[in-house]
Amino acid sequence: MRYAKCNTGRNGRLDSDQCATATPPLTAIWTALISAVAMVAVVCSAVAAVPTVDNGPEPRDGLREAKLTELWRAGGEDDEIFFGYVAAVRTDAQGGLYILDQQQSEIQVYATDGTHLRTVGREGEGPGEFRGPNDMFLLPDGTVCVLQGFPGNIVKLTADGTPAGQSTFDSGGGNEQGQFGVLVAGRAVGDGMVLAGIQMTIGGAVSEQTYFLSRCRVDGVQTRVLIEKKHVIDYSDFRLDEQKMDFVWSRFAIGPEGRIYLAPERNVYSVQVFSPDGTLERVIRREYSPVARTKEQSEIQRRTIEGVGAYYPVPPRQITIEPTAPDIGGMFVDDQRQLWVISSLGLRDRAAGVFVVADVFAPDGVFVEQVAILAPGDPERDSFYLLGDGRVVVVTGALDAFLNQQAVAADETEEESEPLEVICYRMQ
Repeated sequence: MRYAKCNTGRNGRLDSDQCATATPPLTAIWTALISAVAMVAVVCSAVAAVPTVDNGPEPRDGLREAKLTELWRAGGEDDEIFFGYVAAVRTDAQGGLYILDQQQSEIQVYATDGTHLRTVGREGEGPGEFRGPNDMFLLPDGTVCVLQGFPGNIVKLTADGTPAGQSTFDSGGGNEQGQFGVLVAGRAVGDGMVLAGIQMTIGGAVSEQTYFLSRCRVDGVQTRVLIEKKHVIDYSDFRLDEQKMDFVWSRFAIGPEGRIYLAPERNVYSVQVFSPDGTLERVIRREYSPVARTKEQSEIQRRTIEGVGAYYPVPPRQITIEPTAPDIGGMFVDDQRQLWVISSLGLRDRAAGVFVVADVFAPDGVFVEQVAILAPGDPERDSFYLLGDGRVVVVTGALDAFLNQQAVAADETEEESEPLEVICYRMQ
């Protein structure tokens, strides 16, 4: 299973974007954990009257290369810092890096030169504590927001780790008996935030749930639904279906001026652009052919979903895996309002020495170029994070760390994985 996760940072600029080109984020597990779907309905803004930009399969200005120069590295066998599973990488206004370790339930903070500054947060249920966080982002005032998956809370800390309160997602509809929520991903936008997660009600053999991506205030109160997907889980006919588990967890980004970009469908190369208040402004499309998975990718996907099935009270009667990778794995928006998209083809169709090929769209939606990012490493197993100041972070061995964390049965022929190493580069 391969994902590309691209996330934009605070203040609408590309200060903490991330594109994990190999690692399935925990969002994939949360999605599967609660997504044995018997009924699916996707609800989003109508697009019929919205301007649409249709692009051909090739960029207007062709392909260019971007070389990476190493700046510093952390973790690995010889460092005092141990990384369990890196779930997010963010930067602050000074360029410092905040690295969220989901397994260790803590944040490692580094200066621009790679000096380790401090550890923020810790595992627990007290003020400023969290357990197995799914995501992290920084507010304009520097407040660190950590998304606790379950229960779905936003744990807030100051830059030095002092507890700064806690918020809970509130859809405004009131909490029904037996209803609870999970927070999967989030970003700061303008004077608020965008949150993605699941609301669900459990009762007997049936569970009703709604996946959502919503514009919210800083206190977590929803102001506008951007897209949602409704499900009914029937444990009497329990099945796991990859397509029905899909949502926009890793397919949304925040751009300059607070615009919100999202790709609503797994098997369609189409991006919707929303104004800061959540009004749909434009749809960007590219002519595209789905990319078939390799045997190895299909096997990893199967193993992952089987591992997820072990969390349920009953075993799944059937597991269905998609034959192709998602058309769009992730995206980010740079300071010039250019949209960078990581596609399945950009991960597969690479020359030697190229880590990933990104599709770049101008602010008006025109497919202007492709950028081949040259970097060492294994794009099948390493995560790749793009930062807004021209830096790039590669996390080696991220896929293996993810699978190990989820206790997914490994192939007996596989060797023991090496400790994660975080490498910071400058893109030229």
